[in-house]
Amino acid sequence: MTTSTRAAPPIALMVLLLFATQACTDIFLPGLPAIAAQFGVPMHTANLTISAYNYSQAAVVLCIGVVSDLYGRRSTLLVCLALHIAASISIALSASLAWIVAMRVVQAAGSGAVYIVLRLVIKDTLDRQAQIHATGLLVIGLVLSPILAPVAGAWIIQLGGWRGCFWAIAAIEAPLFLWAWLAVRETNHQQAAIRAAFSWGKHFAAYIGVLKDGYFLGMALIVGAAFAAFYAFISISSYLYIDQYGVAASRYALVFIGLAAFYLAGNRLMSKLNADNVAPQRIVGIGIGVSVAGAVLIVCAPVASSTLAVIATVTLGTCLLRLATALINPPAQVVVTNHFPDQGSHALGLLTCIQYAFAAVGTMVVSGLPFRPGTNFSISTGLFVVLSVAGYALAFRRVPLAHPSA
Repeated sequence: MTTSTRAAPPIALMVLLLFATQACTDIFLPGLPAIAAQFGVPMHTANLTISAYNYSQAAVVLCIGVVSDLYGRRSTLLVCLALHIAASISIALSASLAWIVAMRVVQAAGSGAVYIVLRLVIKDTLDRQAQIHATGLLVIGLVLSPILAPVAGAWIIQLGGWRGCFWAIAAIEAPLFLWAWLAVRETNHQQAAIRAAFSWGKHFAAYIGVLKDGYFLGMALIVGAAFAAFYAFISISSYLYIDQYGVAASRYALVFIGLAAFYLAGNRLMSKLNADNVAPQRIVGIGIGVSVAGAVLIVCAPVASSTLAVIATVTLGTCLLRLATALINPPAQVVVTNHFPDQGSHALGLLTCIQYAFAAVGTMVVSGLPFRPGTNFSISTGLFVVLSVAGYALAFRRVPLAHPSA
């Protein structure tokens, strides 16, 4: 039921919801080689647990914002979160890789709703500059996930196998669902008017209108390529560190602490630049410059003098890619949403759809190349960073971007 308040839910709840739903990507990464061995499948087949999830999340975010426009932020969030919990339990009980992949598709509904609806709640309740600050705080959940989830996952797998990772997700999300039920209030109070004016023709025409905007296409390419580069690492990292470099699973998980630390640093830098009235265009450009530096390190890593030096160089380069996403994503999401005042849900949904579609493509590219994991990762990273540079040129060739407070 709609209420009169337009206050956002507690930030701690939003951060934890984002962490818990996104942790289903990170927590079982140390177990990917074990999953491939248990079901007798090659790397690219086991990685369907990642790519199917990303493609499904891309589809979900394309419509979930509009669903929340029509039926409310609160009900959309709660229903999809319940689906996420049920799918996690089903994966933990499954004896079929095909069923696991199918349940990963269902999980994507919950993750997509949290990712999009919470951002729309922020848009409903805050002004444009405050949205960038709040979005930066919100994605702390994305920082907590790679810090805690792979480390916890490595220990869980050692104690009871990879299935325990999904039991852990369900156990974390159950009390968060209760908290959300009690704390989340409706912030979209125009549902009746939106439903009265809604038609599928107008809905798809809005997406077409967004896609015709050159600025949007450039920004989508920037965000998508940056996400693809990072998800290429997520998909190949366990094979790279554990199989190729011989790193123990528990130590491999520690790499994600470094990634999270760099993301925190990038998030802090982004917040400072925003507070200093640096234009989002400039912040995004700095992020792309950092990603280029990271790609150079990754591509040059094979010429290092020892395996330890190769590991250090690849890890540092990947950390720079993670720092770059912290600089790029919050301002890009906010300015794209506000670039379309009457189609914010469509723009955000389409941007996130493209972002996760690129993530799935990154998984498929890095898994499908016929070389060793390190070479696959170098090639895919270079490709996606070049695409992000091209996106920046496309977005800002004709459309100067003022500061969001303007």
